[in-house]
Amino acid sequence: LRTAAQELASDEEEGSDELPPSDVGLPWRRAAAAAAAALLFAAAVVVFASSDRRPDFDRARGAPTPPAAAAAATVQEAVIGLAAAAAASAEPFTCAKFGCLDVRSPAHPCQCSHFCVKDGTCCPDYQAVCSKLTPATNPRLGHWGGCSKAVPPPSPPGIWHYAPKGAPLVVKAMSYNPEWWHVIEQLGGNGNGPAKVIMSAMHPQPVDFIGFQEFYDPWFGLSRPGADASSLLNAYTFIRGEVGGPVGTIIGYRKAAWSLISRGQQFVGEDRKGPLYFGKRIILWARLVHHATGKTVFFANHHGPLPLNTGGACGSATTAANLLHVIAASAQGGDAVIFVGDFNAAGHSQTVGFLSKYLRGNFVGIDHIFSNLDAAAVTEKKGWGTGGSDHSAITATFQLPGGPGAPVAQQ
Repeated sequence: LRTAAQELASDEEEGSDELPPSDVGLPWRRAAAAAAAALLFAAAVVVFASSDRRPDFDRARGAPTPPAAAAAATVQEAVIGLAAAAAASAEPFTCAKFGCLDVRSPAHPCQCSHFCVKDGTCCPDYQAVCSKLTPATNPRLGHWGGCSKAVPPPSPPGIWHYAPKGAPLVVKAMSYNPEWWHVIEQLGGNGNGPAKVIMSAMHPQPVDFIGFQEFYDPWFGLSRPGADASSLLNAYTFIRGEVGGPVGTIIGYRKAAWSLISRGQQFVGEDRKGPLYFGKRIILWARLVHHATGKTVFFANHHGPLPLNTGGACGSATTAANLLHVIAASAQGGDAVIFVGDFNAAGHSQTVGFLSKYLRGNFVGIDHIFSNLDAAAVTEKKGWGTGGSDHSAITATFQLPGGPGAPVAQQ
């Protein structure tokens, strides 16, 4: 915190707000440093005043801790919490940027659902953006014109093959279908099984991005009895599919390291009529920037149409082509493209075969993690268990290469 405050003072003394293009994270660091510095003194005063009245114990031995050590430990915990809160609040949260909901999202700084009116937690733009929004008036839902002929996607520079720039970076992505109807509705959360699975995947490298399928409300689904997963809800910002469309497709990103640039979704397919018809299918995507390096990632999530290995009503080629067209139109050159999901299409399917002409896959089941990185960039592929679902959570860890003369990769 002292170093951050000194950097802030140094910047102010220079009297310039001009930022070099590579220093994307500096404004957020400035805001975090200012907030943390302002709160640090108040925290120290409170702890000093109350340290002789608040018993504390050594967690390893169960013995009383000396008052000075207790105060120091409490100050350390307070500072850590304040720094985390300052960093989390550095990215402005609005309904226009993060979307309207029909469920409570208590981990968000403010709320974008109708519950906020009663709770008194509405974001400043809730009334203007969300209060009168309906599926018929929501432009973010997009339009589904039905199936068409498969057309190969364009090849914008730096989309299908990663173009290294800046410093190298290690990134970890997860795809997980926790099977909401069974695990949450029938099993009551299975002892918070999905949260346990995700938390087990956090070491030694934390998960940067999570793509959920069939998981309609992460704030409820990750807080079932059986395990305390408040750390997950506080560490991640979740973006959900728009109300009125398939809302079980969700993206989560680790907000201490990443900030949202833009997001979107589009219909890409539909289930085949019959007993397995559940409706239209989307791709949900987000572009994110890494605070420390300025690297950008285009992260997309998809829950594929049924029946298995058919591509649904539109067929495998058309569904895959629709997915690729969205990526080509929404990603930007230089983005690391990571595309995850329960595709309802195995490694031998035509859907995966079509996608693999443009992106490189890493798994052979119906759950996949594709990327525009070379195979050598994948340093780990792993399954983490089901948590009671009929799907295992899977992760892939990527070494994003740097440009010429780049330093050692950051975790």
